Order: sequence, then C-alpha cells, then structure tokens
Amino acid sequence: MSKYFPAVAKQIQYEGKDSKNPLAFRYYNKNQKVGSKTMAEHLRFAVAWWHTFMGDGTDMFGGTSFQREWRKASNPMDRAKKTMEAAFEFFQKLGVDYYCFHDRDIAPEGDSFAKSCKNLETMVEMAKKLQKETGVKLLWGTANLFGNAIYTQGAATNPDAHIMATAAAQVKNAIDATKELGGENYVFWGGREGYETLLNTDLKKEQEKLARFLHMAF
Repeated sequence: MSKYFPAVAKQIQYEGKDSKNPLAFRYYNKNQKVGSKTMAEHLRFAVAWWHTFMGDGTDMFGGTSFQREWRKASNPMDRAKKTMEAAFEFFQKLGVDYYCFHDRDIAPEGDSFAKSCKNLETMVEMAKKLQKETGVKLLWGTANLFGNAIYTQGAATNPDAHIMATAAAQVKNAIDATKELGGENYVFWGGREGYETLLNTDLKKEQEKLARFLHMAF
C-alpha cells in the first residue's frame, strides 16, 4: 500500500546506531528485550492523529504551508476517509503498533450534533476494518472539547449548562467510539477548561463543576 507515501517503499527498520539511512531506527529496536519485556512493550509509541495528519502548517504570519494529498477532497467525509487511508499506510510503514485520536480528528463535525455522531460511527467502522487488516491498535481516544467556538469558555466548566451538557454527550460518544475500537485507555483532555479570565474565575466552583462532569462520565 503506497498511495500516499510512495517514497517509503517498505516498513522502516532498525539498522543500528551506525546506520546512515535517514529512514531507519538507530536506537529503537522494537524486538530487543530490556529485562523481561521488549522495547515495544516498554515504549508503546502511538501516532497522534491531530498532530500528524490534520495540521496544515498555518501560523500567525501566513497561511497554509503543508500540501496534504489526503486533505484535498471538497466533501468533509471524503477528506476524512482519505485521511484514514493515509494514516494506516503511515502506521504500517513506520512500524508502530498504536495510534490515538480526538473524535473530531477522524470524523468531521456535522451541521447538527446527531450528524456529528453519525459521521463518527461511519469512521469508526472504517477504522475497525483497517485495524483488523493491519494489526495496528488504538492506544487511546479523546473528545475535542476545544475546537468548536462554543467551548471558548470551557466545556465541563462552562457556565452555560447547555454547553456543559453538549460536552458530556460528546464525551459519551467518544468513549463509545474508543471502546468499539478496543482502545486501551480514554483521555479526558481539558484544553479549554476554565472561564475567560482570572478576574471572573471562581476556582472552587470551576473545580466542583469539573469533578461533577467526571463523576457523570464514570
């Protein structure tokens, strides 16, 4: 499978510290035993979907600088499917055993919450099939509770109860997706938790709301 990374003809291998090959592992030998476990068992490296496949190189001084073959389709779901194809090709060629994702990484947000859930279900089915074909596993999943503008002032700690409820529903679906894919863990990522400024933040209330949210999840 060399649709997106044809320059890498085969899986990257361990070649030792004296290797001059830029596409070789020089120190990480996944099959080498350290004590009673292999390096792969000690170091469960996972490719992070958001950082590896979703970034377009935009910064504060300019526009897009990364041209990603898998991001060219105009339809969001077509882009998601091509990205998933590219991701599993990458995992195989890199030789990693795991990947991890936010829900909105693998499935685009729809024009309604129900549509977003449907998109996630569709992409989970595709991921499940590719996991079975490749043997790559999911290390952890999480919910993107920061990308949508409604989470500007927090998700679990948002002062608007409706937004907090939306976040809870999104987490529930992300946990379901992680479980369906056999994920070994789930991460509660609170990238935007808290109110707008320290001038109007009641830290005690904020912590209590976050604790209530986590209790709901469990």
